[in-house]
Amino acid sequence: MTTSIPSILVIGQGPVAEAILRRVSVEVGDVITLAQPDAAAITALETSLDAAVIVAPPAPSSSLFLDIDDARLDAQLAHFTDLFEALGVLLGRLNPKGAIVLVGDRGYLGAWGAADACAFSGAYVALMRCVTLEGFSAGHRANCIALDLAQDGAGVDPDEIADLAVHLASPAGQAINGEIILANRGRSLRVREAKDRRADFAASASSKGPSL
Repeated sequence: MTTSIPSILVIGQGPVAEAILRRVSVEVGDVITLAQPDAAAITALETSLDAAVIVAPPAPSSSLFLDIDDARLDAQLAHFTDLFEALGVLLGRLNPKGAIVLVGDRGYLGAWGAADACAFSGAYVALMRCVTLEGFSAGHRANCIALDLAQDGAGVDPDEIADLAVHLASPAGQAINGEIILANRGRSLRVREAKDRRADFAASASSKGPSL
């Protein structure tokens, strides 16, 4: 199935957003960019859209719950509010069977030292699932890509994330809707647990003596 997208809006900044722009510039007819969610700018667009990819800003650095101040919370709340308003306008500009992809993080699963980031990550996921439900009758799709948090260590290459985002935004991804895709090379499976279990298995096997 084709991955061609006649028109796409890319919202966001940073390496992942830049990689998405490089990827779509090869095969997309009309590419529109915004540095951040902006309902007024989307309203002013002179064309409808086949897809939109939104790259959320990275979570702030780790901070214990009791050390999180109002300024830090206010900054994240402001971005969430802008995204909320932009999505409301975007749904009205999206062509039938159009798609929205949000690139966020795995904070909705919980993480040490990231109470605020995790709370907003959960809000992003819930919002996108509501968009999925309300856009279903028009054939709209909405999916999330969840990246590792900064404290998790090295992340996935931005070009790989771009490939995934463009696939989800294109007709080739039409079977995927309302999903959260963890893009972290399986780190969410907790490889350490697998190693511990392997060690337990080896110890158990040795205690039974040599096999015949």
